[in-house]
Amino acid sequence: MDSGTKPVHLIADDTQEYVAKHNRGREPCTWLRNELLAHAYARIWDLPTLEGAFMRVDPGHVGGQASTFCQPAYFKHTSFATRYRRDSTEFNQFLDQLTYHESKRFHNRQDLLKIALFDIWLANEDRTPGNPNLLVTADEQGHTIRVMDHEHIFNSNGIERPLSLLTLEDSILTHPALRTLLGKEFNKDTGMATNLVADLVPLAQACEQRTDEILSYLPADWQVDVATFTPLVRRRLFAGEWLRDVGQHFHELLSRC
Repeated sequence: MDSGTKPVHLIADDTQEYVAKHNRGREPCTWLRNELLAHAYARIWDLPTLEGAFMRVDPGHVGGQASTFCQPAYFKHTSFATRYRRDSTEFNQFLDQLTYHESKRFHNRQDLLKIALFDIWLANEDRTPGNPNLLVTADEQGHTIRVMDHEHIFNSNGIERPLSLLTLEDSILTHPALRTLLGKEFNKDTGMATNLVADLVPLAQACEQRTDEILSYLPADWQVDVATFTPLVRRRLFAGEWLRDVGQHFHELLSRC
C-alpha cells in the first residue's frame, strides 16, 4: 500500500547525504513512528539496514523536489532519515542486470527467509514481490541485502485492531529472487525454516526488552501517545499466541511456495 510519503534526498549539516521521510504534515506521525520501531527491531534481528538519524529539514530546501507527494509543508516535523549510499541499488533493479558471477557475491542471501519471517511477525504490508523495499549495497564482504521502508507494519498502520497474518501474495517468499539466490527447492529446506522459527521467540523477547528505550527516542513533535501505544505493541507483537501463529504460518507459506 502506498501512503504517498515520498522522501527527499538531501545533504545535511554534517555534509553527508540522507534520504529523509515525512508524515505528510499529519499528526500524530504514526508512519514515522513505525519506521523508527521497525528499523530498531531489524537491527536487533541482525538484519542489515541503512544508518538511521533524526533530522530537521528546512522546508525551503524541498522546493526543487516538490511534488504531490513531497511538499515543503510536509517537513514541519522532525524527519526520520537514513544515510544515502551511492553504491546502493534497488533490489529489483539490481536483479534485472544480475549476472551469474554477481549472484554468487551475496553474502547474506539467507536473510531473505529471515526477512520474510520478520515481515509476518510485524504484519508488514510494505514489502511485496512487486515492491520488495530492499536495497543492495556493495560491501567488503560482498553484496549486502538491506531492509528499508516499514511504514505499513501492523497491517498498514492498524495497531488498534488485532493483527492478521500476511497472505502468500503479500510475502516476499514468492519473489523469484529466492529461487535464484537460495536454490529452486529452498522451500523444502525444513531445517533452515525450523532454525529460524526457533529463533523467533528469543528475538521477539530481545525486541520487547528494548521497546521502552526505543520509544523513548520518539521526537516530541511527532505527538505519539506513547502511554497508549506501548501496551498495544506488547499485546500485538509479543503475545505467546501471536508468536506461535507466526511460526506456524511461516512454515505453511513456505510449503505453498
